[in-house]
Amino acid sequence: MPLRNFFALITCIGTLCSAPVWAETIRLVQDEAYAPYMTKDGKQPTGIWAEVITQALSRIEGDYDVVLEAVPWSRAVNLVESGQAHGLVGTYYKPDSRPWIGTYSTAPFTENVAVYCRDGVAEAGWSYPQDFKGLTFGNNAGFGTPGQAFFDLVASGLISLQEAPTTDLNLKKLAAGRIDCYVQEQLTAEIAITALGISGITQVLDTSVENSMIGFRASWQGAEAEGFIAEMDRALAEMMADGTIDQIIATAVAG
Repeated sequence: MPLRNFFALITCIGTLCSAPVWAETIRLVQDEAYAPYMTKDGKQPTGIWAEVITQALSRIEGDYDVVLEAVPWSRAVNLVESGQAHGLVGTYYKPDSRPWIGTYSTAPFTENVAVYCRDGVAEAGWSYPQDFKGLTFGNNAGFGTPGQAFFDLVASGLISLQEAPTTDLNLKKLAAGRIDCYVQEQLTAEIAITALGISGITQVLDTSVENSMIGFRASWQGAEAEGFIAEMDRALAEMMADGTIDQIIATAVAG
């Protein structure tokens, strides 16, 4: 073998060793009906999170095969919990209800959560969730947004709960008087209320400010998992620092 070809072969081997080609497809799943954060167009994931992940993947070093899918939230949760997907996109920090999440990514943005009720049902001075006992709440199926204290009251029978697949359906039920209140992220709720032309609903109070993250399942272990999660965190932090995240959000809200 000519000497130059030998050195070329050594260089190629060195490159492959430092940047392995992973055999496993990394499957990330997001909600399909949570505008403006997570939506879909046909089968294509759209929304703020889809754009964030697309941009982040373009900055990641390493030959990772990654797919992002948009499905109903309850199915997305189940896919990660059952080991059929690697990461739950857009989750809040929920260690009690989602113990199967082992690692949370850097949070590229936060979400403001509020209680919406039919006019005259509740008062702004109430304490959440204790003062809402005896009322019927709506919730998006699989969402942990109302918080653990809320679900403890539901389990005790002190608050009634009805779940629907989407924000639109819950708001329509609220406007029709089929439920009394609904806990949802502020921007998501306001966009839907405006789009649906709904009236007679009051934002009673804010409940929390939540970090929105990618939750990676605890059973996903090894060099590929560690490398990808570290690279995703690096890319997200870089995008926060250079203003990319702010621009993505501004464009989504304006559009």
